[in-house]
Amino acid sequence: MEEGKFCTACGRSIEPGMQFCPQCGMVVSGSAADEKIKEEQKEIGEIVSFARRNWLIFFLAIYAIPIIIASIIVLVNASSTASTIWASDEFKEWIRSHGYNYTLQDIQNFITYAGGMALGSGICALISLILVYIRRYWIIAVIACFAAAVLCFWSIFGMIIGFIVAWMIFGARDLFLDPPKAEA
Repeated sequence: MEEGKFCTACGRSIEPGMQFCPQCGMVVSGSAADEKIKEEQKEIGEIVSFARRNWLIFFLAIYAIPIIIASIIVLVNASSTASTIWASDEFKEWIRSHGYNYTLQDIQNFITYAGGMALGSGICALISLILVYIRRYWIIAVIACFAAAVLCFWSIFGMIIGFIVAWMIFGARDLFLDPPKAEA
């Protein structure tokens, strides 16, 4: 005959085969009900992990894709954009009123540098997105997202969101398939 168990919550004696304590209703450890609850908790955990990963992918995609497209357009049109700005009488007056000595080449260089920084930011975000999607190289995904935020210096809102997403990736270590480092 099987030796009796006791409820871990209230201490009452539990007869073999019982799924729940008859006094407090606690699930009996090791019972079929306990195993079912553990299985359901595991399934819920997987659903939550899938949703967290999808949110990360969404945040990275809504930044990376548009900024890459926009920065390529800016870089391709840097010369004509600089010429358009330079031709503006309001801009020339603004330069004179502030005592600046900008040239057309200075304006074009600024547009090119800004477009290059934006492109770099978008590429870093895209790298992070790909790594989150394939669930590999967690620390590189964090660093790439952080770099995207830093390169987004022209937008305080963009930087803040970038740092938040980098922190979210940092906290999502469990989503990645990389084996943990062996303890020395």
